Amino acid sequence: MKQLFIYTLLLFISLAALSCDSTTSPKDIFEDEPSILNFDVSPQNVQFTSGTDGVKDTTVVVSFTAITQNLADGVLPTITITDRVSEQVVLHQNMDGTSSDDEYQLEIPFETKTTFFLDYKVNVIVEESDGSDFNYATASLKITGFSEVRPEILSAQNPETVQRPSSGTNLYRFTAKVTDEEGIDTIEGVFVRIFNRSSGEVNSSPFTLYDDGENGEDISASDSVFTAAFPVNSGSQLQTFDLHYYAIDKGGLVSDTVKTTFSIVE
Repeated sequence: MKQLFIYTLLLFISLAALSCDSTTSPKDIFEDEPSILNFDVSPQNVQFTSGTDGVKDTTVVVSFTAITQNLADGVLPTITITDRVSEQVVLHQNMDGTSSDDEYQLEIPFETKTTFFLDYKVNVIVEESDGSDFNYATASLKITGFSEVRPEILSAQNPETVQRPSSGTNLYRFTAKVTDEEGIDTIEGVFVRIFNRSSGEVNSSPFTLYDDGENGEDISASDSVFTAAFPVNSGSQLQTFDLHYYAIDKGGLVSDTVKTTFSIVE
């Protein structure tokens, strides 16, 4: 009787298992994953020169080629191009091709100026149609222009005199308004050198000014006003500084220098 009960129970469990619907299928461990065998960007480095190209608007056609394997029918590799400086995605697009030859291509025209400096990170991604597996490869694309006109410091502002606080710390903004006829994007950096009139240039000078709305107490991003913030506390020495503001563009040209002064008084 006991054996009959056990047999009946096992039969009931087996029938119940067969009657359940399966919502997912286990992945076949022997199935080959999609992969990228080769990824090519051509041209990968574009160099403009003043003598050969001159200052002009132009278009650079860049070809992207990916050799893949194990892609399912109808699945295409995806190209993503990201500006390394701004970290913004400038392109997200499927490549053209068929899975019969496992080669996919994409041609993209980049409108630029011969004075522009562009640095991109390029990713190509392949994945299963259900997103369960993926693979990617990374390459670079650089467009290097040249400079003929140096940047200009339109104005530089900082407090001329501040009182040393009796306690705590006060932050003061030092700003420079900068322009460049070849585009503000060609600015490599804006800096200020600080000289103590008693002991010479201070440690860590020159200091970087920012235009990202985040660092250096900068208020607004991309408004061509570059900012750095410096603290004055109760332990600061009573002294006077000479400040030299300047900018450098990506072609290595240096702006004029704008000078101001800054004093900490009792």
